[in-house]
Amino acid sequence: MVNSGYSPRHSAQPVASAAQRPARPGNRRRQAAIVAVAGTAVVAIVAGLAITGRGEKNQVKVTSDQRNAVRSGISLAPYATGPVSARRLGGSSYAFNGPSAILAVGSTAWVANVLGDSVTQLSGTSRTSARYLSGHDDAFNGPNALAIGSGRVWVANVQANSVTELSQSDGAVVRVLSSGYGFSSPAALALTGGRLWVANAGAGSVTEVDASTGAWMKTFGGKRYHFDNPNALAVGRGSLWVANSGGDSVTEIDATTGAWRATLAAGYGFDRPVALAVSGGSLWVVSESGGTITQLSLSSGKLIRVVRGQQYGFDSPAAITAAGGALWIANSRGDSVTEISASSGRLIRILSGKHLHLREPAGITASGPVLWVSNRAGNSVTRLHLH
Repeated sequence: MVNSGYSPRHSAQPVASAAQRPARPGNRRRQAAIVAVAGTAVVAIVAGLAITGRGEKNQVKVTSDQRNAVRSGISLAPYATGPVSARRLGGSSYAFNGPSAILAVGSTAWVANVLGDSVTQLSGTSRTSARYLSGHDDAFNGPNALAIGSGRVWVANVQANSVTELSQSDGAVVRVLSSGYGFSSPAALALTGGRLWVANAGAGSVTEVDASTGAWMKTFGGKRYHFDNPNALAVGRGSLWVANSGGDSVTEIDATTGAWRATLAAGYGFDRPVALAVSGGSLWVVSESGGTITQLSLSSGKLIRVVRGQQYGFDSPAAITAAGGALWIANSRGDSVTEISASSGRLIRILSGKHLHLREPAGITASGPVLWVSNRAGNSVTRLHLH
């Protein structure tokens, strides 16, 4: 990677030992970008046992590092492994078809069905009901990213080069934004300060929209921004962070003015970054091909650590969310979810096994003690309750 024009204040010095990276998967499709909402999870400390919704026991993987740490009295994270109840949501009543992006607020989760040109709204805790929203009036065409705020749900349509605004209360279409916005394969959305930000993977640009009126404000791009297949967004400490999966870099811009601040590349361990999450004072970057998670300082942009190694179970990690002092990473090829500490990057546990119903997980979101995981291969959603 050529560093010409990159911000010198964001120089990176790797602090974690390197491990051999898995080979870059061939002809991998672009993963849906997820905007994650952080919730608070409360988990009982019971080592190594996951209990499914049917009452069947499913052994959670516990690494030797975890066992040794427990024996030594070392605290791994704000909470350790505990019981998890899993429930699979699927079938004709849910109408999932290529579920990709998923986003939860309270007891309601929204799912974008990228292959079905539809959105499914899930509601409830002990019993989950579904509302199916189809693509009437060209509202949905390849929906693959979501954002929620101020009573609205925003849906990016990668095939139609459009963004659809819905009422959060009843799912009614408010407006569809398309021509004149510069949308080109919109892959990610972020809301902040009354603005909706849209990452255009096809054009290598980011569009700013007035979230209250739907009016176009400005489209940012060009050589200075170093956008290259931007497909994930996150907001933190007054900055909008953009993951460039084509450029193995992350661009920081001012979330108020859109001005370029920095582009981070060499030395950060990025290898096809596809997902971002903010937790505390850190930005976490998921590299799908590298099988790594990079932690950066939001205030300085400096590298804190690169989390890598076989013990984490990262296998084409595709999405990330923050909850209760932890980070949860969906591994699309591993059919698993890895939990790590958001403060230290230490491994907490790996959730896997057929009773958890994880099949090529593409998206993950947290709300309270519940994790929702969309399964692209299984046309289903797994609801994990952290007791």
